[in-house]
Order: sequence, then C-alpha cells, then structure tokens
Amino acid sequence: MKWRPEYATGLASIDEQHKTLFASTDSFREALNAGEGAGVYDLFLQFLSAYAEAHFGLEDECMHIRKCPVAARNKVEHAAFLTLLDREAIRYRSAGFSPETAGALLDKVEGWLTSHICRIDIQLRDHAPG
Repeated sequence: MKWRPEYATGLASIDEQHKTLFASTDSFREALNAGEGAGVYDLFLQFLSAYAEAHFGLEDECMHIRKCPVAARNKVEHAAFLTLLDREAIRYRSAGFSPETAGALLDKVEGWLTSHICRIDIQLRDHAPG
C-alpha cells in the first residue's frame, strides 16, 4: 500500500506519520508474502500500538485546536482501531501467529487507512494553518 498525495492533510507532522504507517504496513505485507511474517508479527503489533497511541493523540489535538468538524468522529474511529489492535494482541498472545489472521489484520489496517484518511483526516486541509 503506497502513500498518495491526495492523502495529505496539510500538516507536515501528521502527513509524515501517515507515510511511516503506510511504509510499515507495506513492509509487513512484503514479509508476510515472503513467508517471514511469524518473525516480525510481534514487532508489527507493537509498532501499530505505539504508533496509534502517539499519532492519534497528536491528530485528535490538531483537530480540536483547529475546530475541525469531524473531530468527534475521528476520536470514535481511533477508539475502534485501538480495540481492533487490542483484540488481535490478546488473540496473538493466546494462540500465536497465524498467516491467515495476520493477513486479515493487515487487510483491515490497510482498508481502515485509506477509508479513514480519505474521509476524516483530509478534512484537516480546510482547517490547517495557511
């Protein structure tokens, strides 16, 4: 999954973080396709959790400060994403790595990224400092 210019929010810090997430999901997809997913899945889950904690806080704050009309919806979607990650971390700790489950999570993350960024995050463009 590749970053596209139409995903830009107009805020460099947010966009750079989004680019990092896109690159990380792409790298994990490559590892999974190469049969190396088991060796990096735990790190991928840790990255997603740490990323979400840091990025969501910054993004929520930016939306609040800029009075973005989708700020509340953004928080709801962030909470749902965190729940998805928590559930998978619990499943992984109890059942271990599964290429199918890892692929399904990756599909959900990639789908969420394009959907969330294209519907919610890009609305920061209209509220970013000029």
